Amino acid sequence: MDDDTARFDARAAAWDANPMRQKLARDIAAAMTAAGLFRQPIPLALDFGCGTGLLTLKLAAQAEQVTGLDTSAGMLAELATKIERAGLTNVAMLSADLAAGDPLPDHYDLIASAMALHHIPDPAVVLKRLWAAAKPGAHLALADLDSESGAFHEDKAGVYHNGFDRIELADMLAGIGFTGIDAATAATIEKTGKNGQIIPYPVFLMTARKPQ
Repeated sequence: MDDDTARFDARAAAWDANPMRQKLARDIAAAMTAAGLFRQPIPLALDFGCGTGLLTLKLAAQAEQVTGLDTSAGMLAELATKIERAGLTNVAMLSADLAAGDPLPDHYDLIASAMALHHIPDPAVVLKRLWAAAKPGAHLALADLDSESGAFHEDKAGVYHNGFDRIELADMLAGIGFTGIDAATAATIEKTGKNGQIIPYPVFLMTARKPQ
């Protein structure tokens, strides 16, 4: 187990206690709805970096089957408890590290990710693997922070990017082969700075599609 995974394992039990994370999942799901990602049936969806499944369970209401993928056993254990408590039969879990080359068992009609990309040292490596796991015509939905000063995370351990420039990320996706790339602000997280000032941190939803 690497240090990053161990940190998320340690935080898993208390993760959902932060109401900001609950609201963020709702806002991202609403932005996905507004982007039209649920207009067509979704046989199989993947939530990459699912954590405790806050977005996964939103996708479960829209997809015939959704898989929550994460490297943290602690996070997945929290999701497993939710699945059992709710009696869900269309939610699966997968422990895998795409950055390390772990295989994906299927191909997906929708691949989503919320606030996971900035924890990946080389996002291009993972995005190429998600491209390979996407069916022709599949949609990609990435939610993450806009570029910021680095003040968002008080604990910088495991944080490899201080958000993303939307144009640069869109160019990365286009270089991989995705088309129809668009981005909109999905949510804004407010935090109190060191001087007591409230600082807004926008979270974008970037959508794209793998051509047919």
